[in-house]
Amino acid sequence: MTATNTNKQPVFVDRPLLARTRLTNQVVGNNTDLNVQGGQSPGLLVDMDATLSSDNNSGGVIDSITILRDDTSNAVHVDYIVNAASSGTFIGLTKGQVVYVETTGVLTTPAESGQGYYTYTGDTALNVINTEIHFSGVAAPTASGFTFTSLSATTLPAVTFVVYHTRGTTVPIPGDGDYVPVFSKTVPTNSGFVDCSDVMPELATPVPQQGNTAGLGPKTPLKNRGIYLQRGDRLYVGVLQRGVYNTASGYIPGAHIVAQGGYY
Repeated sequence: MTATNTNKQPVFVDRPLLARTRLTNQVVGNNTDLNVQGGQSPGLLVDMDATLSSDNNSGGVIDSITILRDDTSNAVHVDYIVNAASSGTFIGLTKGQVVYVETTGVLTTPAESGQGYYTYTGDTALNVINTEIHFSGVAAPTASGFTFTSLSATTLPAVTFVVYHTRGTTVPIPGDGDYVPVFSKTVPTNSGFVDCSDVMPELATPVPQQGNTAGLGPKTPLKNRGIYLQRGDRLYVGVLQRGVYNTASGYIPGAHIVAQGGYY
């Protein structure tokens, strides 16, 4: 044990490690397969001296990987809701206020763009029964009209990321078995950040405390999660082609992947 060791669970490490990458169109897999397909290039996240060029690297451990979207929630601030419960309510609208038309059937005049969010663009205040408003929004807004925002435009879709391990190569070949999946993690709908600790592999090192969790037998030790990396290993990460992003475009708004751990 060297004098520079720090007491960082699950092992002593000589130097802290912080690595990060940004993903947009680095797509991987397809609707039925997590593996990297021919022509795909996931992004490099952690390089544990794959070129074997450092004399100060004996491997390391990654015990934290987080994913942060670049885009924030597109949720719209709503001033009024039009539905069966609020039907017939007298409201006052000024420029910039937003009406969420949840139920179109209660309107006297059909909403031009259907269900969604209508932002008032008129310079003159409207004081009227909510179901008697003509909610325009298909074309450019008029002086007394509305701009329209759809429900889908206000939702951040779920996106899945996959982390891969490589060994003994600096140029892994897609579709040739060089990229081995370690885990996948989905950022849920309308969530901007996730911690991957719950899906990382379990380490042999027990947590230095006593306790059980649901489903474990008596005196079963709790374990840390993380990824041990030998010198020469790398971790890559990509955007899974599935669901909304089942195309080569990937996740164009972008996401930052951050890994923390330590070097031996």
